Amino acid sequence: MEYTMKQMIEYVGVSNTTLKRYESNGLIPPVLYTKGNHRRYKEVHLIAFKTIRKLLQGFDIPVAYQLMKLAKEQKFTEANWIIAQSQKELVKKKETLKMHKEFLLSFPQKPLKKKTMRIGELAKFADIETSTIRYWEERGLIKGIRDQSSGYRFFEKNEVQKTIVISLLRKSVYNLDEIKKITDEMNDENLSSIRKHYNATNRELDIHLDKQLESISSYMIYCEKLRKY
Repeated sequence: MEYTMKQMIEYVGVSNTTLKRYESNGLIPPVLYTKGNHRRYKEVHLIAFKTIRKLLQGFDIPVAYQLMKLAKEQKFTEANWIIAQSQKELVKKKETLKMHKEFLLSFPQKPLKKKTMRIGELAKFADIETSTIRYWEERGLIKGIRDQSSGYRFFEKNEVQKTIVISLLRKSVYNLDEIKKITDEMNDENLSSIRKHYNATNRELDIHLDKQLESISSYMIYCEKLRKY
């Protein structure tokens, strides 16, 4: 069975520009053209286009494109290792998220030996650069207090705790705008903001995993089709 461009647009649910882009990027098997230079797609092209759309839900664009090119070249084992690596990275994100959550939720109850710290002390305590602390101050994530007599900036207990939270969250899946929302609501008595954001991120990772597994299933079916094509 053959499909026209119009039919393919309807079946796949994207524009002709998108279909042409997939073709020009070498993501699908060669397409036949009529004497009038009109495309005529086969069943394998329909499966290919639908597979691309699925992969883009579970993987970043470069990875999805690479997988489609490898399938086209019938380099199935190489593609499988890329999939395995992506799954490994997703597992690492999940484990990191759990580790940080357990630490952060227990951290505010841990006593600090000093109630205030100078910027150098805080940098050493949080294992970050002083320039990083200054940048976070500029972004409004933490706030120091200037000693008028000495000119030194000091950070009180709550700001010290915020700095630790930020340094840990920054290593996982959060950007600075998201982190600011968390730290603005954070205090010793109320940790609901941290739990809320961790739970939301945890759900996002679960959804990502589901989509990735669905896309892998579609990709395996497509690869099997190519073996017979």
